[in-house]
Amino acid sequence: MTKWILIALLLPFSLLADEHPACHSLPLNGQHDSSDQMRAIATSCQEPLVAELYLNRAHHLNLLHKYTAFESSLFHFGARDDLSYIDAYRIYIGLAEAFFIPALEQDDPRLALSRLNRIYDQSEEIAELRFRGYGLLADQLEQKQRNYY
Repeated sequence: MTKWILIALLLPFSLLADEHPACHSLPLNGQHDSSDQMRAIATSCQEPLVAELYLNRAHHLNLLHKYTAFESSLFHFGARDDLSYIDAYRIYIGLAEAFFIPALEQDDPRLALSRLNRIYDQSEEIAELRFRGYGLLADQLEQKQRNYY
């Protein structure tokens, strides 16, 4: 009988031992600088919304690198580089992350996580449209996003 009680008590701790500590510390504090680190954290998280958040953060870093590399390659060919859409994407995600912490403490944590993940997805889509030259479509989607939040 005591054997089953010990197993029941120790089982949750053994499940949590496989998770990365960042799965329980959601604020982005700059200690995970590479997208590979973020993906490794995401694969260890057992909560799907937290794993999705770290995957979104990793994808965000990859997109910033892709956009910046493309725009700087244009500069070498003599074309004028316009980094405003990259800065707008980076700043918007930064603000969403900053406002995420108070929302996490005040609201339902699952609701706050799903909102932040949705913001990542929509912002990525807007940035991709601007990157590909579809500024009018990106403006329309951005207007819908503003009206939603």
